[in-house]
Amino acid sequence: MLKDPNFYIVLSFVGFLALLFKFGKRQLLNFLDDRIKIISAELQDANASKEFALVQLNEETKALIAVEEEEEKIINNARAQAEILIRNIKQEINDEIKNKQRQYNFQIKEMESFFEAELRELVIDHVNQTLVVWMRDHNSAEIHHQINSKAIQLLSQIKAA
Repeated sequence: MLKDPNFYIVLSFVGFLALLFKFGKRQLLNFLDDRIKIISAELQDANASKEFALVQLNEETKALIAVEEEEEKIINNARAQAEILIRNIKQEINDEIKNKQRQYNFQIKEMESFFEAELRELVIDHVNQTLVVWMRDHNSAEIHHQINSKAIQLLSQIKAA
């Protein structure tokens, strides 16, 4: 064992550590204490940053929730207004349709009356022309009197209808 060079290396290393410990113990401990203080300060800073971040996260979360609620209110309000507008537009369209139907029905009745009057006039003119032609062909006064009476009666009935 004394002849082994590794033994002397280990013995030298242990001696070096003993001398280092004896003379550098205070400096080593001071260095380690300083390092502990630095690490503790960094840990405290990290914890403070973490707490600050959590507070910020909380505030941002509340703000986000408030924004989402406001967004929901705006959307619901817009939907309600859109439904009201749709109902109003449908009502206006229906009212316009009814108004147009009334106008067209009135125009149709006016046209019916006009065409009926025109048709009566045409029938009366045709009957008159037919009577004139027939009377030219038949010269009897008695027949003329009967035809005129009958024509006046028919024309009165047509006008009354």
